Amino acid sequence: MTISEQPFYFQATIKLLLVALVIAFLILAQNILIPFTIAVFFTFLLMPVSRKLQHWHFPKALAILISIIMAFALVSFLLYFLVDQVMSFVNDWPVLQKTLTAKWEGIQQFISETFHISRIEQKAWLTSKIKENASSGGVLVLGIFSATTSFLASFALIPIYIFFLTLYQDKFKEFIQLVTRDDKNEHVLMIVKKVSVVSQKYVMGIFLDIAILSVLNSTGFLILGLPHAILFGVLASLLNIIPYIGVLIGSTLPILMALLTKDSMSYPLAVLGICIVVQFLDNNFITPYVVGSSVSINPLTATLVLIASSLIWGIPGMVLCMPLTGMAKVVCDNIESMKPYGFLLGEEVNYTERELIQDKLIKKLLRRDKQT
Repeated sequence: MTISEQPFYFQATIKLLLVALVIAFLILAQNILIPFTIAVFFTFLLMPVSRKLQHWHFPKALAILISIIMAFALVSFLLYFLVDQVMSFVNDWPVLQKTLTAKWEGIQQFISETFHISRIEQKAWLTSKIKENASSGGVLVLGIFSATTSFLASFALIPIYIFFLTLYQDKFKEFIQLVTRDDKNEHVLMIVKKVSVVSQKYVMGIFLDIAILSVLNSTGFLILGLPHAILFGVLASLLNIIPYIGVLIGSTLPILMALLTKDSMSYPLAVLGICIVVQFLDNNFITPYVVGSSVSINPLTATLVLIASSLIWGIPGMVLCMPLTGMAKVVCDNIESMKPYGFLLGEEVNYTERELIQDKLIKKLLRRDKQT
């Protein structure tokens, strides 16, 4: 008797066990899988660059190496800029600490006058809460430090992954042709091409989206005279990668800075207004134009995937969950038996005109690859 002929409860148990094993594997192997996944996205992103260099008669290995060096030079420059902004913030911390102390004294005075709780009682309550959470906080900080150190060690392997993934792309194509039936080769290669197109479009769109939002946020904060406006503008833009939660955190940080450094409530409200306006522009104009419908996932699926990925891979999972889900949707949409799952993940029932054009483009690419 095959599995399909078994009772429903038996089939459901087998599937749940399989899901549990996959989740356990993802958690146990995250130090390998997270850098490898990042490398896959960068590989899709850098393939056009290395192909262009090969078209200019660069040797294949050298073209791939140059594209990787260019990408990591850009990333290093952006990290240097961000670290420089953070160090500027750290240097101003003593002044901000004095302001924070003055604000805290005002809050204590307000609580004392409104709720008739003396400052001594407030201090005793705060001290007890700090002691209660000190041990768990120390464990949390130690865990974050350990995870960060481990990830940075694995991060060093990303350029190596990118190099070999790009170098052996033809071998992977031949492998797909060998493991699939002859009548399915073109269809499977088309799915791989569509996944590649989705990844390229999403990653390039996200980088451009971050750049545009950084300019808009920083300009608005600079006009208001918010201290470290560029730092908070860039942070808000970077956190925008994480759906829902990132937007909330990215908007809260500059608002807190305005509350801390400005005496009038009009400044925090103005910062909030800038965040709302920029987010409105991003949701309705920037993201649809820059990123497009490459990852057309409905909000319910996005929320569930965000929560699940944060539990499995933490913050990297929250960043990677949307493009991975978009890739899964592309696979589901192009396999007949899995189309219902693709429909469940996405927002639309049928392909849009843009997706039909994308299909024609991929078919042309496949025919051109066969000719070459």
